[in-house]
Amino acid sequence: MTRRALAALCLLVCAPLLAQEPLPPGLHGVEKLAALIQRVSQVQVSMASLDADFVQTRVSHLLAAPSVSRGHFHYLAPDSVRWDYDSPREMTVLIAGGAAITYRPAEKRAERIEIGRAQRRVFRFMSATEPLDKLMQYFSVTFRDPLGKGNYVLELRPEVHMIKKRLQSLKIEIESTTYMPIKVAYIEHDGDSTEYSFSNIKLNPVQPPDLFSLTIPPDVQVVEIKMGSSE
Repeated sequence: MTRRALAALCLLVCAPLLAQEPLPPGLHGVEKLAALIQRVSQVQVSMASLDADFVQTRVSHLLAAPSVSRGHFHYLAPDSVRWDYDSPREMTVLIAGGAAITYRPAEKRAERIEIGRAQRRVFRFMSATEPLDKLMQYFSVTFRDPLGKGNYVLELRPEVHMIKKRLQSLKIEIESTTYMPIKVAYIEHDGDSTEYSFSNIKLNPVQPPDLFSLTIPPDVQVVEIKMGSSE
């Protein structure tokens, strides 16, 4: 549950994303990185809601082979997130109202964790819903400039203890015309890694009012998990 809650913190049925104005010509290195961060942050700040399809690929020392899952992602500003997994098995992960809930219908089991403000911020870091200009306060960054032949890639390494406890690194791929994060990959402290690829992204859709609430059937076991101060 903890790892899935960590993941839930990435990227808005009005229309597909529209191309943005390109970055000013002649920018290189630090100047271009600063302009890119500003442009992406502007797009993220305008993001009131988001829907997308996702593919999750997880590599773990506990797994014989990478685990691949598919489903649908929903976001509502400022920090409500819902992942509906379709395959290989149905599952819903909801983060809203200061709690993270994982519900597995086939197992008739749900897990609930109370999460504080600090944990919610870490979750937003790992899903790229935290505006990039704020991320830069906590990470050092390596910038890969495609020079007009692909997408931008930012590789981030945490600089503060709270995040170092969770993450070794975070990589964000930014689409070069919409300036939206379309791929997020992170390596956890123990070396396990998770990557999310997003497609069919819809910015600021009208979402059902009950999308970020979860009704658990009465025959489902709900396990309450306490997250200590060291988590």
